[in-house]
Amino acid sequence: MSKPVVHQSERGSILSSTSRAHDWRDTKVKAPVKAAPFFEDQFGRKVHLRGVNMCGHSKLPTAPITVSTHVQTPEYFNHRDVSFVGRPFPLEEADDHFCRIKSWGLSFVRLLVTWEALEHKGPGLYDEEFIDYLIAILKKADKHGIKCFIDPHQDTWSRFSGGSGAPGWTFEVAGMDITAFKEVGAAHVHNFHEDAKNPHQYWPTNYAKLACATMFTLFFGGEIFAPNATYNGVNVCTFLQNAYVDCYAHLAKRLQGCNAVVGFELMNEPHYGYIGLKDLDHFDPNLFLHYGKFASPVQSFGLGSGMAVEVDYYVNSWPVPTKKAGTRIMNEEKRSVWLKYGECIWKQHGVWDDVNGKPKVLKPNYFCTHPATGKPIDFYDDCYMPMMRKYTAAIQKVNQDHLVFFEPIPNEDPPVLTEEDRAHPNLVYAPHWYDLKTLWEKAFDEQLTFDVQALARGTKTVLTAMYFGRSGAEKNYTGQMRNIMQTGKVKVGNRPVVMGEVGIPMDINEKKAYETGDYTQHNIFLDTVISSMETNLFNFTLWNYNPGNDNTHGDHWNGEDFSIFSPNSSKTPTPKGTPRIINSPNFTETAPLPPSSPAKQHAGMITPPESPKAAAERRLSVVADDHIPTSPFEITGYSYVNEPLEGDPDHSHHVGGRALDAAIRPYAAKIAGTPSLSKFNLSLLTYTLEFKTRYDSASPSIAQLWETKGPQIEYTTEVFIPNFHFKAEGVTVRVEVSDGEWKYDQEKQTLLWHYDPSYKGTGSGSIVTHRLVVSVPGVVPPKKKSVVLGLVRSLLGRK
Repeated sequence: MSKPVVHQSERGSILSSTSRAHDWRDTKVKAPVKAAPFFEDQFGRKVHLRGVNMCGHSKLPTAPITVSTHVQTPEYFNHRDVSFVGRPFPLEEADDHFCRIKSWGLSFVRLLVTWEALEHKGPGLYDEEFIDYLIAILKKADKHGIKCFIDPHQDTWSRFSGGSGAPGWTFEVAGMDITAFKEVGAAHVHNFHEDAKNPHQYWPTNYAKLACATMFTLFFGGEIFAPNATYNGVNVCTFLQNAYVDCYAHLAKRLQGCNAVVGFELMNEPHYGYIGLKDLDHFDPNLFLHYGKFASPVQSFGLGSGMAVEVDYYVNSWPVPTKKAGTRIMNEEKRSVWLKYGECIWKQHGVWDDVNGKPKVLKPNYFCTHPATGKPIDFYDDCYMPMMRKYTAAIQKVNQDHLVFFEPIPNEDPPVLTEEDRAHPNLVYAPHWYDLKTLWEKAFDEQLTFDVQALARGTKTVLTAMYFGRSGAEKNYTGQMRNIMQTGKVKVGNRPVVMGEVGIPMDINEKKAYETGDYTQHNIFLDTVISSMETNLFNFTLWNYNPGNDNTHGDHWNGEDFSIFSPNSSKTPTPKGTPRIINSPNFTETAPLPPSSPAKQHAGMITPPESPKAAAERRLSVVADDHIPTSPFEITGYSYVNEPLEGDPDHSHHVGGRALDAAIRPYAAKIAGTPSLSKFNLSLLTYTLEFKTRYDSASPSIAQLWETKGPQIEYTTEVFIPNFHFKAEGVTVRVEVSDGEWKYDQEKQTLLWHYDPSYKGTGSGSIVTHRLVVSVPGVVPPKKKSVVLGLVRSLLGRK
């Protein structure tokens, strides 16, 4: 294969390029010593992390059979006799998957490890075989330079209450019978509602159903609200929390030798259950999704206690997601969810009673005031933070360098950390973000988006929450993420932030892309989302990378389909540059080369092929122009020319990828200063980086420094430059820097830039801004659509 011609100074050639910018094997990722929003490495450089959640399939066991939530099996309730060995994927496929995400620059992994996977056999009985398997997976990750943090993943408490996470025996601790959940409406479990349409709309309703709401209330606030509920002589809250903390502390001990692990998350998307509810006769529709058969808190208490109850029934609507459309009778067979000789925990505590055959609230303020003191309850201060401190202490007792990631209740603000908590250097804020309207409807059109968070909070009307066109969508998403960042800074302090989950549903617009191979809207959607994060300088892990994904059942969990990889993708791109869906290649198959190199596959991004003479003249003019003044910086321009390539060795990694135009993008991974701008313009194939340093008149020039010490890593910025976008036949790539020297290693997809410590910049102050621009001259951006025409077509349901 031909090598690119790299034009750079003689000194630039001695920059070390032994590592990849997106390789973390020899990098220590740590929180800053002083309060700051960026991670650091052992050389004091700022670290920017990008990666994926791995993976959605890890919510489900692999044995006795591989279970998907749309399948009902006789073994379903044998919750102790399961195994998660083989999650997130078979060990023999690990090299392929890690190599793929590494080639995409997504080398930071949020690794899903559910409580059930570790402790399904019973309290204190850990699945050491699965932990051994996990260690083997993590060693593979380290081999590929991948860093991970452990995500104790849960959704609506457990897969037995319609989600994932906790072992089945936790319900037994609370005295609940998981086999009765369907009949009494204690949970909507997809496995037992396989014919239900729109399962992705049903599972979030479990937060308001008896099983999930009771378990979260007991887990976080059982000592306060259920002091009489005990198990083995201790309060249920104490028992469950100790079991949870001990379980992940045990895992932390077992993973001590795994270099890939940088820390542990507290819990995915925690919830308050009933804690803080001011009205037990209703749920707040802004906080709890109403859909299908929907019981109020006190109605669910009655249903769980063997009463037949008439409840409201909700259907889809807009601008609110649902509206009431009648009522339904539930639990006509009058089955109880409480185990033999048991009684509803909340009835035991006098919260409600059976009055003339109907459930009646006796203590309406029970969950919003402290039963013992009568003072208003604060979920975060009274329940969440004590648990977080307990968990953090246990994890850092094993390894004081471990980062501990925490997040708020979904779509709500985080807790306000005390000064003592803020002083803890290793706490990382890890919120989530999704376009909730698109998730709900599984439809996206760039012409019209809504700020759903503002609508839910009541800070905007429907009209003021509307954004038009692609630029409007980016403004919308950027604003939402800015609010998350700014609110987090106020409430949790100036600390690193990782967007722990963010992504797009791939089955939008009636799955048309699976038939046509046209992923244009997906690329626009994901590019807008990631671009908005880049504006706010978020670290992030995309949801998700799932090798078990397919076009029929998506991620095989409650109708979700988010994976940026699906082995069903075609190996041959369509003229629009996106894969068509045909038979699945196996993971070790070498895919044939496409008709043209990757960069040529992006519709509207590269100019039409030039004649050899015109191309040569353009290259000569670019190379000769090595000093280009670009306001506000004086930029030194360099270029390299990519000679015709025989093929792309990374192409086999792209097979199965979805929306890769947007997912794969350049970024600075290790930065020798404080970043102020790091953004990729997909339409123009241009990446811009700016970072700031403090000028010191005593600093040596780069020439003096290199003559005495050579290149210094603390002055070197490492940038991931993906071949997917920047390596194609006949394509010239321009690299421009404000100062210093650089070297590009195309094989490693890495650009190293050593800034000049003596550079004064253009201003007179002590803070200096350094600038890098990587671009492809001659790129023709896609033609902009008419917002008005597009909006009309969108409203008419046409594309």
